[in-house]
Amino acid sequence: MRMNRVFLTMIILLAVGSSKCSAQEVEIENVPGEVLEATELGPFAQSCVLDGSVNPFCLRGDFDGDGKADYAIRIKAKAGNASGIAIWLSSLHKLVVLGAGVPFKVSGTIVSNLDFLATWQVYGKRYVERGVESGPPPHLIGEAILVGKRESASGLIYWNGKTFEWHQQGD
Repeated sequence: MRMNRVFLTMIILLAVGSSKCSAQEVEIENVPGEVLEATELGPFAQSCVLDGSVNPFCLRGDFDGDGKADYAIRIKAKAGNASGIAIWLSSLHKLVVLGAGVPFKVSGTIVSNLDFLATWQVYGKRYVERGVESGPPPHLIGEAILVGKRESASGLIYWNGKTFEWHQQGD
C-alpha cells in the first residue's frame, strides 16, 4: 500500500513538474488589437508566430519617445525556429523585427536568433550607465528594453531615431 502511494506521488509530481516547464501558448485576448492585426496578417504571419516561452511575452513602453504606447512581443520564426522580438511602433504603424531570422547586431556580432535572451523588462527613459563596451552610453529618446540571460549578461535595446540598437550592460 505504501509503495503504491509513493509511486502515485511520483507520477503526480512528474506530471505537475513537466507541465510547468513547457512553453505557454499566447492568449490572443492579451495582445493589443493593432498588434494582433499586424501579427495575424501579411508577411509577418507567413514567417513568424507569437512566442509565450518568456513571461511576460509582451511589453508596453514608449520606445520611440513619441508619447504613444509601443509594444514588444516575443516571436519565433516558422522556418528554423529562431527566437526574436517584434516591436510595434505606433508612430510608424508597423512591426520592426529583431532576430527570428532577421539579422540584429548584438555586442558587435550579427545574430539572427535571440534565443539566449531569457529575461526582459522595460527600462525607463533615463541616464544609461557605461556598459562593458567601449564608447559612451546611449542617450535614450524613449524607453528601452533591458534584456538578458538569467544571472548573466544583459543589454539594452533602444531606438536611436531610425532603428533599434544594442548597448551591452554587463557580462
